[in-house]
Amino acid sequence: MQFSEIPGLEELKGQLVSTHQRGKVAHAQLFSGRPGTAVLPMALAYISYLMCENRTAEDSCGTCANCTRIKKLVHPDIHLHFPKVSAAENKYEKVLAEAIPRFREFVAESPFGDMEVWTRKYGQENKNLLISRQDSRQMLKNVSMRSVEGGYKILLIWVPEMMNSSSANAILKILEEPPEKTLYLLVSYNYDSLLATITSRTQLVNVPPNSSGEIQNYLEGMGVDAAKATQAAELSEGKLGLALHVSAIGESHECEDFQKWMLECWNRNLTNLVRRSEDFSKSGKAAQKTTLNFAISLIRNAVVHASGQQLSTQNEAESSFIGKFADKLGIEKLEKVYALNNEALIHLERNSNPRITHLNLSLDVTRTLNS
Repeated sequence: MQFSEIPGLEELKGQLVSTHQRGKVAHAQLFSGRPGTAVLPMALAYISYLMCENRTAEDSCGTCANCTRIKKLVHPDIHLHFPKVSAAENKYEKVLAEAIPRFREFVAESPFGDMEVWTRKYGQENKNLLISRQDSRQMLKNVSMRSVEGGYKILLIWVPEMMNSSSANAILKILEEPPEKTLYLLVSYNYDSLLATITSRTQLVNVPPNSSGEIQNYLEGMGVDAAKATQAAELSEGKLGLALHVSAIGESHECEDFQKWMLECWNRNLTNLVRRSEDFSKSGKAAQKTTLNFAISLIRNAVVHASGQQLSTQNEAESSFIGKFADKLGIEKLEKVYALNNEALIHLERNSNPRITHLNLSLDVTRTLNS
């Protein structure tokens, strides 16, 4: 991964390059941003720049031996730590050996992906993934090893908020007192949930969302139809990962499904709502979160319309629905439905029962629409 492969964010790229040029590379850095943004790509591009054999003033070369190996995540001095299924100590090595190739594939295929995409790739949608105490022991082992090639030794910790308290506390000392030329790069999508003892030992690197224009240009550069690229960019809320997902599968089916759901709530069709919640619970955690995230995006667009602003990126059918939906409910009810969906998403992320969560959401939406 190179900085040039990431759209926009030029100021941040310049700041990261400057840290190396000024000899001010912090030993522990926390890359933080929203799911679907360029948090992981930015960390990977930074690693490539630090270890490149032929770097320029602005970027890594992308072709030297180090860049090639880093792109494949097979460099011997890059140690990967990420959420996976828990295992007894005597089975940890087997779990690790099975998970690392899948994680490499995930990064290669979906560098802007998040935990939802990773769980699908890993094939563990219905399992609770975490960075366990065994993982922290592996980190301690990695830190104690010498650099294979004499340069930086980097521990990339993806989604550190998935560390339990035991594993988080186990790495505090190495975060504070690392061996020479050892770097810790933490990539987080939920900065506020990390232990204060972790954040206080790291330098924060805030990775902002992309602008709609940056995302649109990126998608068009990949060959996406201009109209679809514009639409995906507007729906993405600055999340390139979501824009790629929408542009790849199209959003019409999901929009139609959302319309049916709202109609069932409006008509108090409890039989269909119960059936819908059953289907929702069988779809897997990643798909469940994607469904709610898409609903949240549509409701947000309806709020924008209700506030008097025009959305020019919807196709005719979707634009008509959003206009009617916004006019029928008004801003107050739309905001309540928006908040209910956000609350349900938070419950899912905290491993609530998906059937009960979705049914409660549907009933709350029903009461809101008919109040």
